[in-house]
Amino acid sequence: MINKFVEKLNTDGLATYINTLQGISVKLGAQNVAETQSDDNNFDGDNLLVTIVRIEEESTLKNFPNQRLVETGGAYKLDKRFPKIHLNYYLLFSCTLQYDKAVAVIYKTIKFFQHQRKFAFTADEDDIELNMELCSPSFEQLNNIWGMLGGKQIPNVIYKARVSAIERDIEKLTSVITSIGAEGKHNE
Repeated sequence: MINKFVEKLNTDGLATYINTLQGISVKLGAQNVAETQSDDNNFDGDNLLVTIVRIEEESTLKNFPNQRLVETGGAYKLDKRFPKIHLNYYLLFSCTLQYDKAVAVIYKTIKFFQHQRKFAFTADEDDIELNMELCSPSFEQLNNIWGMLGGKQIPNVIYKARVSAIERDIEKLTSVITSIGAEGKHNE
């Protein structure tokens, strides 16, 4: 999913928008920023990296029933599925240019998402819609994130990407209750 999102960002012009800055050429890619700081990497340089730092289920949308009435051969059945999952991806956008240029790239990235917050694309045969929301972690949380990523902090911004519903497309048909009756033993 993240690779398709990065492709969508490229087609929607994030890299082109950033490259309007004089003297800056940035390639956008989905990669773990921790790999760029190790000695045995095949990292080729100046990039704006998108790294997933956390995935969580949206708890406020968790308790909705997921059933619908389906007509099959003149009869009605109830399609009961497991509830849809609504995910939040926390995406770290970080830039590996020298500091002053990297800060300018992060600034342009924020301006881009201020103008365009919704992204719709197809990944793994699912139609996905992402809604981007700026996330401001505390200093302690940011320190923990970069500690987890194994190294020095570089200019970055974190966005919470709210994902449209994800649902596995398997029908689970059950009979529809059409009448209520009392059948059973009579006490004598």
